[in-house]
Amino acid sequence: MSGGHFDYRESYLGYIAEQLEEDIKYNEIAYNISMPADTPYGFQHTAETVKFMTLMVEELYKLKELLKEYDYAVSGDSSREDFLDKARSLYGTTGAKTC
Repeated sequence: MSGGHFDYRESYLGYIAEQLEEDIKYNEIAYNISMPADTPYGFQHTAETVKFMTLMVEELYKLKELLKEYDYAVSGDSSREDFLDKARSLYGTTGAKTC
């Protein structure tokens, strides 16, 4: 059992979230060709864009966590009720959208 319903690809959502976090962190740093190639730089997004990026990060981590719980439920490692409990804790009882 031990999961694997999605071939563990849900973990890629965490990678995407981490990349967005890096983009947010370095947003204000302009590219400078005279700096070493591995110097981090950002894209100078607007504050509104960064706000939505932050929401995307939060949603990606939530979705990764919920997909993992679903994976466990359908693989027999936990129950459907455990999945619903996790979904309710992340999204409320109505499943309301957050973005």
